[in-house]
Amino acid sequence: VAAALRAHKYKIVTISQVDTSTGVLGDVQGVAELVREHSPDTLVVVDGVCATAAERLYFDSWGVDVVITASQKALGSPPGISVVVASQKALGVLEARATPVPAYYVNWKRWLPIMKSYEARAVKYFATPCVQAIFALNTSLKEMLPAGMEPVFAAHERTAARVRAAVASWGLETVAAEPELCSNAMTAVWLPENIQAADLLPKLKARGIVAAGGILAGHAHRYFRLGHMGISATSDNAYVETMLKAATEALDECGHSAGRSTPPRL
Repeated sequence: VAAALRAHKYKIVTISQVDTSTGVLGDVQGVAELVREHSPDTLVVVDGVCATAAERLYFDSWGVDVVITASQKALGSPPGISVVVASQKALGVLEARATPVPAYYVNWKRWLPIMKSYEARAVKYFATPCVQAIFALNTSLKEMLPAGMEPVFAAHERTAARVRAAVASWGLETVAAEPELCSNAMTAVWLPENIQAADLLPKLKARGIVAAGGILAGHAHRYFRLGHMGISATSDNAYVETMLKAATEALDECGHSAGRSTPPRL
């Protein structure tokens, strides 16, 4: 990254904080530091769809310019809302843009006057938003934020460690090669050689658990993915314990002796 930044001038550098296809955690802080050192005019844009509220991200102190995320993952509400956070630097780049934005509904220049109007308690109209989804997101945030984000991050870290301990007890490995590369929102698990995702997923579904197969090209059948974000991580609702128990039983049914017990709560 540093070599590329020294060799060429870039308008933006993008990074996914969590790669949903593999459960690998990106180093947002490290990339942002390199951009600030080698190309301070370049904007740092983060895909936070599978990360926001589950992974630590300190927007101002890390020097991030844009985070784009969505309502349906660790923010804990139904799908339908794109959530965007932008720095003053990013907004300045938008204002200085010489060519029109080639979009209508997602054009920030159309939405910013609406947001400023509402902040001033005045009514202004551009387009009808998904009102029910916004109310749901508001409810989720009210439940999440009273104690601040640090307890939310810590809860996701504890839950992820619990899931990784279960994976180890099954004698399996995560797709992310090292613990520090593992997401706290989801875990992708390599399957034994004699089991494919199509063998395991129906058995999980029969136990009331919806899991996902792999989507990494050439390896999609070789692993499965478990989500553990939002209230699954932050509330004492036994969702994760139920999921791990079902996975243990499903692996056993597929012929992999994963054991009948799950690790103690971390």
